Amino acid sequence: MISKRLLSIVLPIVVIIAAVLASKWIKASKPEPETRSKPARLMQVDAIRLKTAQYPVMLRSQGSVQPTLTNALVPEVGGTVVSLAKAFVVGGRFKAGDVLVQIDRRDYDIALTQAEANLAQADARLQEQAALAERAREDWRLLGRSGKPSALTLREPQLAAAKADRDAAEAQLSRAQLDVDRTQLSATFDGIVGEKSVDTGQFVARGTLIGRIHAIDSAEVRLPVSSQYLDLLNLRGDASVRITASVGGARDSVWKGVLTRVEGMDAASQQLTVVAQISDPYATATATATATISPTTTENPPLRFGQFVQAEISGKTLNDVFVIPRSALREEREVLLVDSEGRIERRDVQVVWSDDDSAAISTGLQVDELLVTTPLSTVADGTPVSAMVDGVLLSGNEPDKGTESDLDNDQDTAN
Repeated sequence: MISKRLLSIVLPIVVIIAAVLASKWIKASKPEPETRSKPARLMQVDAIRLKTAQYPVMLRSQGSVQPTLTNALVPEVGGTVVSLAKAFVVGGRFKAGDVLVQIDRRDYDIALTQAEANLAQADARLQEQAALAERAREDWRLLGRSGKPSALTLREPQLAAAKADRDAAEAQLSRAQLDVDRTQLSATFDGIVGEKSVDTGQFVARGTLIGRIHAIDSAEVRLPVSSQYLDLLNLRGDASVRITASVGGARDSVWKGVLTRVEGMDAASQQLTVVAQISDPYATATATATATISPTTTENPPLRFGQFVQAEISGKTLNDVFVIPRSALREEREVLLVDSEGRIERRDVQVVWSDDDSAAISTGLQVDELLVTTPLSTVADGTPVSAMVDGVLLSGNEPDKGTESDLDNDQDTAN
C-alpha cells in the first residue's frame, strides 16, 4: 500500500524531470544559423581631377556714377536776372556756348558808354600834348639855342601824363566791356544741369552760387577694392571695366570703361578706391579712332549721374594655378582630397584669389589629384569614401546605400 502511494508521487516528478532534460537537449543540439558580416558602407562624394590653368582675375565692386567735370555757376557781376535758358532746369541738356543766364546789362552798358567817352577824351588830350611837345621842340630849334633842352621845356611830363590817362581810360573801357560780357553766363562744354537756385526777376550778387553744371563727355565711378588685391590690378595698362545696371528693363545694360587711377585708402575700412572712367555716358558723341576709352553702347539708355552700378574690373592673369569651386575651399585655407586608397586627406593650400564662385590655388595641390567638391561639415583624415568623378564611380568603391547583400544578411539572421 505504501509502495503504490510512493510510486504515484515519484513517477510524475520523474516524468517532469525527463521532459525538462529532453527539452534542454533538443535546444542544445539545434544547429547554429550561418551569419554573414555586413560590408562597410562608404560615403559617396563628388570629386574632380585637378588640372592647372590660366585664370584671368575679375574683381567685383560697386559704386555710383559721378561727373568727371563739374562747374559752379557763379556770376562775376551783380544784377537782376532777366532771362533763363529753357535748358536751365535740373536735368536740362545744353551745348557749349549756350547762354544759360542773362543778367540785366543796362547799367553796364551805361558804364561802357562812359568808358568809351573817357577814352575818346583821353585820346584827344594825348594828341594835344603830343602836338604841343612837337611845337616846343621846333621852337627850341628855331631860337638857335645851344645845348640839350630840358624835359620840362619839351613838355615830356605833360605828354607822359596824357599817355597814362589814355591807358587808364582804355583799361576802364576793357573792364566795362568785360562786365557787359559777364552779364551772360554761358556754358563752355556740352553738359547737363545738376543744380539750379535762381529764377527770373531775382537779384543776384557777385559771387553767389546760382547752379551747377556737369560735362557729359565722360563720367567716373569710384569703386572700393580690398587692399590685398592691389597687386592683381593691371594699373600699367588700360584695364577694362565692365559696368552693369538695371535700367527699367528685364536685362542689365552694359557700359565699357577703363581704370584710370587709384585714390587713397580709407582708414576705417582699409579699402582702396579705384576710379573707372566711362566715355560718353549719355550716348551723345561719336568716339574717334584715337579714343583711349571705349564708347558707350548706343543701344543702352543714358548712364545718369548718381546712378548705382555694378562693376567687374579685369585684373592680371594668373598662370599655372588650380581653379577650384569656391565651395570646395574650407576656412579659406584647406581642401579635401581622395587619395589612391580611396580615403579622405585634408590638406592646407595657398589661395591667391577667390570670389563667390571660384578660388585660385598656387601651392599645395598636384596635377591629377582628386578634389572633393561635396560640402562636408566634419570629416576625419583616413575616412574611406566612394568618389564620383564626371558621373563615373571609381572602381573599388561602393555607394553609400542599402544593397542586396544587406537584405540577404537580414533574411539569414531571421532564419
